[in-house]
Amino acid sequence: MVRKTLSKVAIIAAVFSLIAAPAHAVNLVGGGATFANPILDACKAEYARFSGDSYVYNSLGSGAGRSGIDKGDYDFGWSDTPHTGSTAPAGMIHLPVVAAPVAILYNVPGINGQLHLSPTTLTRIFAREITKWNDPAIKADNARNVKTPLFETVRTKTTVGGQTTFTNVVKKDAKGNPVVKRYTQKRINTRLPNLDIVVIYRADSSGTSGILTNYLRAAVPTVWTKNGNNAFDASFPGNINAPANIGKIQSARGSELVSALAAKTPGAITYAEKDYATKNNLGFAKLFNNADVAVDPGAAGTSAFLGSATFNETNGTLNLDYKTTNPLAYLLGSTSYALVLTNYPNKEKAAAVKKLMTFILDECAKRFPQTEFAVIDGPLYDFNKRLIARIG
Repeated sequence: MVRKTLSKVAIIAAVFSLIAAPAHAVNLVGGGATFANPILDACKAEYARFSGDSYVYNSLGSGAGRSGIDKGDYDFGWSDTPHTGSTAPAGMIHLPVVAAPVAILYNVPGINGQLHLSPTTLTRIFAREITKWNDPAIKADNARNVKTPLFETVRTKTTVGGQTTFTNVVKKDAKGNPVVKRYTQKRINTRLPNLDIVVIYRADSSGTSGILTNYLRAAVPTVWTKNGNNAFDASFPGNINAPANIGKIQSARGSELVSALAAKTPGAITYAEKDYATKNNLGFAKLFNNADVAVDPGAAGTSAFLGSATFNETNGTLNLDYKTTNPLAYLLGSTSYALVLTNYPNKEKAAAVKKLMTFILDECAKRFPQTEFAVIDGPLYDFNKRLIARIG
């Protein structure tokens, strides 16, 4: 009798365990741009807690994201620049569901303040027209009166790990534009050493390189004479292998490695997500925009810059306005595109991708403001919702 009772209890427990467990967890595989990795990595556990599903993300560069979606190796790819080539699969669209700045990182021993750079100076540095840190152009950018926006913040409740926390985030208006509290004005006079500049670039096919070189081309076309390209060396306006450049232009694969190389190279300058400055104890520059206002690489400046973009409803890409005179804009801000399909053969995967992209858009930047990814709202949010609805 005891044995029968125990059997019944075991059967009832098994039934209840099936009811309590998720009906069927879907595991997604994605990969591509290193630019998106900080927010996707931070949000992974939160998404699993929310949905019962999971995803892995291979941070290998935008080129890998494009080839992965082309070959069907990934359920979703990721690329910082549009994937509009002939190899893109039929039914693929772009989702600009994350946005963040590309930061200019530097390792300049002895510098006595944060570096400020104008578009022309920055372009001439990466073009190797300026080769010393105490060049008159860099000194002029860092010995002048500087105007900088101070953004208004609002205290916001977020939930991470099942725990409620409060954080201050930049306040937005109804159109998704950051609200400026006031501008600060100060005179800077940054000491700069007589030190060679070492340019470090991404050796792999990188959307981050595409973001940088597209900006340099738009900012100073008389200096950056080639079109932007995901391959930095293909966009470089001179002979990258010239004798004068030996040892002064170096490369590494991925944001992790270029920032690590910069950290051990005195005089280095590179470009990567701001997160890598903190991880590698590197400085990051404020950039002057077209209104001659110096803006930090951050979520607010990125939102201001993207506010002037126009949308391509067909494929989900954006047209960035590098000529905007918005005084709040950080001109190296960018979206990064999830590459998804409107015609997945497996409809369970389609539903899971749709759910993941909605969570990334709605929750990830809000829950992890320390990543400096912008909360997408206003017209860009509505644009993304229309695109996500097409996943199927």
